[in-house]
Amino acid sequence: METDWPKFQMHEERKSQLTAVAIIGRSDACEFRTLVRQIQNSRDLVVVGQFDTIKEAVDAGLAERIPADVVVVLQAFSDEYSAADAGELIGRMLFGRVLCCYGPWCISDGRTHDIWPVVARVSVGSAWSVLQQESRNIRAGLPALLPMAAAEEVFVHRAAVASVRYQGASDAILIISDDRMLRETIAETLRHSATQVFDCSTSLNQLQRVFKKLIAANVAHSKVSVLLDIDGMESRESELLAMLRAHFSATRLLLLSSFPQSIADNGTYDQIIDKLEVNAQLAPGRM
Repeated sequence: METDWPKFQMHEERKSQLTAVAIIGRSDACEFRTLVRQIQNSRDLVVVGQFDTIKEAVDAGLAERIPADVVVVLQAFSDEYSAADAGELIGRMLFGRVLCCYGPWCISDGRTHDIWPVVARVSVGSAWSVLQQESRNIRAGLPALLPMAAAEEVFVHRAAVASVRYQGASDAILIISDDRMLRETIAETLRHSATQVFDCSTSLNQLQRVFKKLIAANVAHSKVSVLLDIDGMESRESELLAMLRAHFSATRLLLLSSFPQSIADNGTYDQIIDKLEVNAQLAPGRM
């Protein structure tokens, strides 16, 4: 039997460039169908196994006989996986990637359940963007974050995408937060999104100074996107929102929070963004 060696070699080289993905969980559940279809249809990913449970994946030899670069765990409800099973999976994938993609019923698990480390948790709405980024990191030879990584490290890791260009129409972007690293990292990420990007803390003096800069730059009445970090700002939130609306007549207001599910939709803002998923949730067209 003859083999078309050049074509076979190209096929094998192409396979070696693909990111190997294993999927665990209810892939037929409505909230996960789109993500699973995106994975299956991707030219950069190859599915090496699909399993209903972590135990089934472990028994089949995942990360041993079945090598995977990324394991995508689909979590439909809070107690779907035990801490022991999650720990065994993460141990097997210590230098790989595990993404627990949680549905709407699991949003508060980061506070109420201590099963998955913060580095593994990602909402299903942002999972595809995060998975694509991890695939690029693998091809670039960048190491995975370890399970003990802090939330701040996860934020920087997920926000660090080179030359991201958001298709927006903002004349200026203003990031307001008392967390200097957070606002400076977001500012650097969004440099390509607008003509001008500003950042400041929530102190009245700094706010007044940045307002003057915006007025001097002649953008006070143009389209301004404001990202306001409201964590710990419960007593000042109304004051800050009123101040922003008074200074900018065409403001697009986006709230930043580590607990977006706790914020009521009262019509005073345009979007609520999870701090750990800023890059994924500020997708093209959303700015």
